[in-house]
Amino acid sequence: MQPFRFIHCGDLHLGAPFQYATGISNAVDRAVSEATYVALDKIIDTAITEHVHAVVIAGDIYNSEDHNLEAQVRFVRAMYRLAEHRIDVYMVQGNHDPAESWKAQLQMPDNVHIFSSEQVQRFPLIVNNIEIGGVYGISCGHGNESDNYARQYRAFERNEFSLAVMHGTVGSSVGSENHNVTGPCNLTDLTEAAMDYWALGHIHKSQVLSEEPLVVYAGNPQGLHRKEHGPKGCYIVSVSHNGHCDLRFIDTCAVRFEEIKIDIAGMQNETDFLEILRRKKENLRKQHKKNILLSIVVSGTGPLHRLCTQEGIRKLWLQESQNEEKGKSIFVMPYRITSNTRPSINLVERRLLTDVVGDYLRAYDDMVDGDAIQTARQIMADRPEFKRLGAYADLLSDELLARALKRCEIEGVTVLMGANDEH
Repeated sequence: MQPFRFIHCGDLHLGAPFQYATGISNAVDRAVSEATYVALDKIIDTAITEHVHAVVIAGDIYNSEDHNLEAQVRFVRAMYRLAEHRIDVYMVQGNHDPAESWKAQLQMPDNVHIFSSEQVQRFPLIVNNIEIGGVYGISCGHGNESDNYARQYRAFERNEFSLAVMHGTVGSSVGSENHNVTGPCNLTDLTEAAMDYWALGHIHKSQVLSEEPLVVYAGNPQGLHRKEHGPKGCYIVSVSHNGHCDLRFIDTCAVRFEEIKIDIAGMQNETDFLEILRRKKENLRKQHKKNILLSIVVSGTGPLHRLCTQEGIRKLWLQESQNEEKGKSIFVMPYRITSNTRPSINLVERRLLTDVVGDYLRAYDDMVDGDAIQTARQIMADRPEFKRLGAYADLLSDELLARALKRCEIEGVTVLMGANDEH
């Protein structure tokens, strides 16, 4: 078989608005408004400089609900760049850019092969003017799909290499809890299709679900919010003459989300805290050499606990740290500081005392020993105020309630003990 290379990417979400990152500074606003497009350019540049034979895009090129014609225009121009270098493109449409949403009158170049949303389609896989196999795929037609598309995929026996492209949810993939289920299937469905490589999209975390056959989520090339932290990019897949695939991850994000933790143990004043924060920012700047949006979690026990619990103080620290980034060629811009600090209280000893604090802690333990999340939901549901939340009640995730319950333990103790009692 002819050896060849291709890029596997997906979930470009071109022009999608960033969360948490507007209005901090003009430099940040400019960077985040262009970030998804810069990531696309990096993919195209990599395809050209690495002389790949194809680019495989596993859906969600843009967000159709934004009606972003600029995103469609920029995407088509990128496809023409690939056409100039005779690089084929195989793409499915996802739940955010279903087939019905591409309304702009834009002519794709001939190198772009878009899969039908009616049934699984096969395009020949051409390497050096020789057909060595097939590329198979099906697009989402109308958004979130309930059908198991994977069962429609079947490789031709004559293929030397079979490549499947799909936008969907495979089993309980890491990161799927943050995404709507679309095209649900499991690994067995994929294995039975006799493909050599599954290029998946929809889940924004890069991960290899199976080695035989290779089942891979490329993740998104640009993180869009704080939960999508760390490196983001695409894979270059090198296929050898015997069909073996080597994966190489390429970091493409223009703005990286990161989270750091700062322990206040040993800190005597806010000057100590701000100096530690300064040093951590510089380390990130040197390490990654790209713009970073930074979430800071303050934890531990110590004299700074009282200051850390004050939202106004944290806001002052945040503004001071943001001002330090003005004029920097590469910014490490904090956008929030949250506090998980604790007063210097021995909770184990306090639980043994027969005072109001001990009673409170034992009552707390009785609650969390069972299904604390469900108990909390029931308590709230019984309150008349809860009904006024309306649709906002849906924002009360299990994670949010778990954090609130954990805070209840220490904040209740702190209030009962009084502001000056930390012994």
